[in-house]
Amino acid sequence: PEKLEIIPIGIRITFKLNIKDINKKVKKANKLEIKKILIAIAGPAINILLIIISATTKINIIAKINFIYANLLLAIINLVPIYPLDGGRILKGIITIFKGKQKGEQTINIISIISTIITTIIGTIAVINNKNIAIIFFIIYIWAIVIKENKKYKNRKIIYELLEKNYWKNRKKIVNYNISKKSTKVTKE
Repeated sequence: PEKLEIIPIGIRITFKLNIKDINKKVKKANKLEIKKILIAIAGPAINILLIIISATTKINIIAKINFIYANLLLAIINLVPIYPLDGGRILKGIITIFKGKQKGEQTINIISIISTIITTIIGTIAVINNKNIAIIFFIIYIWAIVIKENKKYKNRKIIYELLEKNYWKNRKKIVNYNISKKSTKVTKE
């Protein structure tokens, strides 16, 4: 800490931020995002690996086709850029590395909604043509996770805005809490 003060309502600690320290934190965050991307790629990669292995084995042709079809479908679905599916996690990680956490969350939220709308249109056409009701359940599931993630994003966005306003506009203010009056009083330093 740069400065340590004892004040009537507690202790105030002031830290001096060094640009090198900030750069170290950014590099650590980028390494973490790369790890997250690699973990998200692992699921579809395993599906593709299983397809390759099953294509070269000598098993019942019908079982082989069903196995390949199921793994191909899983890989494709997981690569759709809808967060929190693997494709959405990969895209969010890449955007976060290049544009930052807030921009990454904002962009993947928009892309998830657009991808869900497109998936709904394609799914509806597939239901009409194939008469497969399971597709409807998949679409409902996708909408449920996108709505849930959208709520989380909106809450994080509010927190980011509050933190930004407090840091930049009110960084010279302190809040004193008067216990006897149970009121909050803001004063300038």
